[in-house]
Amino acid sequence: MNEVDEQGWGHVHHAAFNGYVKSVERFVTAMEDQLEFTTQDNLHSTPLLCATMSGNIEMIQKLLDLGAQIDYKDNRNHGVVEIAATKNFVETLEFFIKLDNPKLPVWKNLIKFLSSSEDEEAEAAGKVLRILTTATQDGPSPNLEPFVDSDGVLAIVKVITGFVGEEAKIQAFNVLVNIIENDRVKQQVLKGGGIPPSVKLLKTENKGLLFPLLIVLKELCKEKQYADPVVANGAIPAIVKVCQTVNDNDVFVQAIDALGNIAESDPDHRTTVGGTPGLFSTLVNLFEDCTSKALVLSLTMAIGKMVRGDKNNQERYVNEYGASPLIMLVRVRNKDIQLSAIEALYCLADGNDFAQKAILEEGAVMPLIQLLKRTRAPDVQEMSAMALWALAGDDLNERRSMAGMMGVPLLIEFVTSLSETLHYIGAEGLAVLAQGPHSKATLIGHANGVQPLVRLLKSDKEYIVACAMNAIRHLCVGTGYVPHPKNQATVQQARGIKSLIALMVNSRNELIQVQAALTLACAALANKENEEHIAENLDFSFIHILRLLYSENEQVKLLAGEALAAFAFNNVAQQREIAESGGVRMHNFLTFLESKDEYCRCSGAFQIVVLARIVPDEDQASSSAIGIKLLVDLLEFSQKEQIQALTCDCLARLAHTRAGVPAAIVSINGVELLCRLMMSQTEQVRYCAAVALGYLTFDHTAERQLLRRCREQPYLVKVLLYHTRYGKISPSFLEGWNHCKRIGLPPIPEKPKFITAKDSITYLSSIKEQPPHARPLTILSMGADTATGETATTSRHHSSPLGLFRDDRTATNVTGRSSRVSRATATFPQNTPRSEADITPAETPKNEDAPMAVQDG
Repeated sequence: MNEVDEQGWGHVHHAAFNGYVKSVERFVTAMEDQLEFTTQDNLHSTPLLCATMSGNIEMIQKLLDLGAQIDYKDNRNHGVVEIAATKNFVETLEFFIKLDNPKLPVWKNLIKFLSSSEDEEAEAAGKVLRILTTATQDGPSPNLEPFVDSDGVLAIVKVITGFVGEEAKIQAFNVLVNIIENDRVKQQVLKGGGIPPSVKLLKTENKGLLFPLLIVLKELCKEKQYADPVVANGAIPAIVKVCQTVNDNDVFVQAIDALGNIAESDPDHRTTVGGTPGLFSTLVNLFEDCTSKALVLSLTMAIGKMVRGDKNNQERYVNEYGASPLIMLVRVRNKDIQLSAIEALYCLADGNDFAQKAILEEGAVMPLIQLLKRTRAPDVQEMSAMALWALAGDDLNERRSMAGMMGVPLLIEFVTSLSETLHYIGAEGLAVLAQGPHSKATLIGHANGVQPLVRLLKSDKEYIVACAMNAIRHLCVGTGYVPHPKNQATVQQARGIKSLIALMVNSRNELIQVQAALTLACAALANKENEEHIAENLDFSFIHILRLLYSENEQVKLLAGEALAAFAFNNVAQQREIAESGGVRMHNFLTFLESKDEYCRCSGAFQIVVLARIVPDEDQASSSAIGIKLLVDLLEFSQKEQIQALTCDCLARLAHTRAGVPAAIVSINGVELLCRLMMSQTEQVRYCAAVALGYLTFDHTAERQLLRRCREQPYLVKVLLYHTRYGKISPSFLEGWNHCKRIGLPPIPEKPKFITAKDSITYLSSIKEQPPHARPLTILSMGADTATGETATTSRHHSSPLGLFRDDRTATNVTGRSSRVSRATATFPQNTPRSEADITPAETPKNEDAPMAVQDG
């Protein structure tokens, strides 16, 4: 029985290795020493070890049942665990793990095997551990906790820092990839000192090692506490160098994701990432001829993270002409890429005027508008609208142009959607379109746009409620406090009065309360029916608004004064009721009248003039004079176009209030200053100035002064008549002007072009060049030359991400880059039904639906 062959194996060893269960059982029954009989070679293996070499679990189980020594180790110090690992028998290892024999600590032995200084042993252990720790469909691997509890992470760190070969380190990182999402694992990597050696390994040229290494760093950098030491050890330039030197899409994806996570983890890291030399140019170059969906997706997502909220990074990226590939990706028929590209454009444009103008000049508007109107996917529609609104920025003209391109029906559809983001954009867009020289308040009312705005007043998001109230105010009242009776009636019919009173009384936010009061005042301005509905509501009282005058919030106090002024405007009965409810005092306005902020001074001055009759501690004439003088001074000295327009608007309101106010405006050179502003390059300023002058023409002195100016500069009449189509202008002035024409005038000098045209929107010049029905790009065409049958969407789209889009007709260099200065010179005026130059002095256009002017009786 103890005879052995020339290899030193006996019968029992061969039987155990080959799985002859019954033979082994007979051998052991015949001679008990056969159970632990060792091979006569240099290993001295027992039958149990021989069975483990072949991975025969049935034989292993039988030998253990017969009493085999489970913790025996051969001359190499290898037991059943080490042998199974060397042979990559994962099922055998799982059998021993489930056996849970206290004499056989499987995890301890495996981790010790992983920590071996021998490359083969460490590599073998890493391979089986990678499989054992792979996550299941239901979540993390059940082996994760015992592995971590047995200091497996520290063993991996030892491999990373040790002198074993790269193949062993690759397997160690593969194990770490499986478990790195666990918080305990991250903490042990940090505490065990695994980050510095990991960052050093970024210098390797082994793509097999770089791939799992970058995955680990990417996951660590999702949290600031781990991203900090990664950045401190110089990971950012090292990862950028990987992007510049390694030619492997899988590695690129992980490297770019890691940079994106670093940027997202902390604003300071975002600045550091953006300031790394060559980063953004490298990212833009990666778009060239890229054929990997995963890489394009990673690029767009990482760019969004790097530029979000960081103006310097936004400008750095724009200066590398990186907007073009993002714009072209908007046309790709792959939803994930499309969404990611749009979000990157949004992040790039958000809050940065320079970036907004650059992206607009690149031609971003038309693809986004086309996508917005074509798609019905809520997430795509929402992100497209966000990007467009971010591109519009804070400039009123840009916003009006953008809202106009979206269109009233689409904006109303936004307001009626389920998306809160679209609610906000829809309300903001309708508010912009309802104000200014080309107000669409009547069109919005006819399209049933008022009712959904009233419904938004019940939203649980205060910013949406505030936007809805702002839109309702502009729909109810135009420039110069010209009311829109039909929209006011619609607000009441939609139960908007009741909702606004409830917000004014019950909201916990003072800003919402005061905005609700101001919106109520606009809905009731010169509208007796709405005024009565408000008075009949038992919850309404001016005391609520007067209390807000004493708020600690300066903005609340200012808006409370505006609300009271709107209620009191040309309404003696309301003025009396305000006075009886407690009234106002001069000190309520002094803070604003003496403010360094021009907006506060302008609003406070208007309020004190309107409420002068009910200010008991100041003479009415004195308080009115103070307010009027402040407004006229702002006309003369303010350099801000927004303040100029607001001041003209306030003067337009006061020009048709109580007697004596227009004469006071005229007496301190108001007409001359308004005429000067009618030559402003900003249409909003020209419009407000024209409306104010139109009302002032009912004052004879103002009429004579304006006629004199018009004789000196006849083109001012065209501006005046164009912008007072829906306002008021004195028939006596028109008669006087016609008389001047009959008796003859000097030749009209050449007038500035901007006087008789709408404000130009620079980026619209690129929209004009768009193909009417350009075929959308598809991700399936990656790598193909699609120049034939495809037209570029902008003048600079000469090279394309994904190899999707080329225009050889205009290709002057590799990247198609051109001078931004030359592009900025192109302008494209908005199309208008009529311009100021089209209005003749003899005609005053009529419109039955135009807002009604209100005059103090």
